[in-house]
Amino acid sequence: MNANELMSSPPVSIGLEATVADAARCMLDKNVSCLPVVDGEGKVVGILTHTDFGLHPRFRPLVDNLYTLLGTSVSPRHIAEVSQRVGSKLIKEVMPRRVFTVEGDTPIEKVVELMLRQGIHRIPVTEDGRLVGIITRHDFLKLIAGS
Repeated sequence: MNANELMSSPPVSIGLEATVADAARCMLDKNVSCLPVVDGEGKVVGILTHTDFGLHPRFRPLVDNLYTLLGTSVSPRHIAEVSQRVGSKLIKEVMPRRVFTVEGDTPIEKVVELMLRQGIHRIPVTEDGRLVGIITRHDFLKLIAGS
């Protein structure tokens, strides 16, 4: 079995010029936990996951640390201001730029090996560098369940 036989397609993705708020709305609307980031040609240039929102060190200059923010007495106005600042950031400013991808003809064994070695839970599938699908842990559950 190859990656293109297991991947979910078409994948939900987002562009570089979108905001963090756009990404959050998209994830909620589409019920996905990650968004491959694509350039104007559909090539994968990054990936944004649900864990990149607020809890990641790249946001600390904005909120110091979300746990600290939520653990202190703050006003609703302050929370709204912090949310606005985080939400208005562009994807290209906050996305992790190191993204691992596989081609559609990559054997599943190699996909699993890469995911385990790199400690990643999602991997975009490309054809000639362009996004065509994504493999997540959920896809392996579907395989195990036989669906």
